[in-house]
Amino acid sequence: MAIQEVLRMGDAVLLQKAEPVLVFDTPELHALIQDMHDTMAYMNGAGIAAPQIGVSLRVVIFGVSANLRYPDAEQVPYTVLV
Repeated sequence: MAIQEVLRMGDAVLLQKAEPVLVFDTPELHALIQDMHDTMAYMNGAGIAAPQIGVSLRVVIFGVSANLRYPDAEQVPYTVLV
């Protein structure tokens, strides 16, 4: 999919209450989760929320494996919360 720009503190999208996901197992939701995963991996992050890439939905992913940014961190399984 695609690496997205990560919004910074103060961006208007981050100040909004994110909307719940009402329809699951859609191509759009799968694409969003893939974009979030790609962006998190590119940034060497441990987690990311959809609003951080400009999508005001209640979707969060996280997970930690061997990572230069967190060399001493315990592994955390890749997890998607919707």
